[in-house]
Amino acid sequence: MRGFLFIDSLKLAKSNLNKAGSMILFDALFIVSFFGLQNLFTYFAQSLVIEKTLMFGLILLIFTLIYYLLILLVYSLFKYILLDFIKSLFEKTEFSFKRLGQFYSLNIIISGIFFAIIIMFNFLLASIKQTYAPYVFIVMAIPYFIILYLTINISHSLFYEGFSIKEAINKGFKLIFTKIKIYRATIFMLILSALLLWLIFIGSGYLISLLASKNYSLYLSSYGYMKHISIVIFYVVFYFVILINRISFYNICRKNITPKVWGFL
Repeated sequence: MRGFLFIDSLKLAKSNLNKAGSMILFDALFIVSFFGLQNLFTYFAQSLVIEKTLMFGLILLIFTLIYYLLILLVYSLFKYILLDFIKSLFEKTEFSFKRLGQFYSLNIIISGIFFAIIIMFNFLLASIKQTYAPYVFIVMAIPYFIILYLTINISHSLFYEGFSIKEAINKGFKLIFTKIKIYRATIFMLILSALLLWLIFIGSGYLISLLASKNYSLYLSSYGYMKHISIVIFYVVFYFVILINRISFYNICRKNITPKVWGFL
């Protein structure tokens, strides 16, 4: 069953196109809100005329903190709504903003944990030879982003299933490091989609260079079109996999929230 989890989640989304469409809509609204806030803060930052003193550094720090907290608040709002759509795929729900503040706190804590890990990584990279730094970075970055991806999806699913902030974080981390095999299908689909897209783009680039090698202007125009098309395809396919994986994560958490499974926690 787990091996076909992605297909099961895809069928579930397909049978509830109105809810799947609503999820896509709210993701789009989040992106619009994100860039709107980014442009707004950029405008305010450029309009500030302050001498570069200690006070300037303090104001910049506060300004940056407010910016990231607002972005996180907007993200929490839209993700909270999305989680209700996902839960409604499995059972009837009654939407409420009652726990939105706690969900925001959960995201602040998760962000703080992984930001602290980034700082430690920076210190580690600074302490080794620059020749080896890129390789060490790759070795650390891959598991870091996988664990971050798992943590966000698992803790969010657990929280929306009724667990407290502490329980969602603790049980989430323990589930990640002790039962990671139950999530391997979702991780595999994410990695596989990225590899397939990469192979398609490489193959398309090689095909263009082969066909248009004798016509440089044709090669440049074809490459330009291919570049834009590739970017669009990449984001669409990658988003599609992430969208279906959200459903898969929630489904897995629902199936594994039993006294027997949580007994080892």
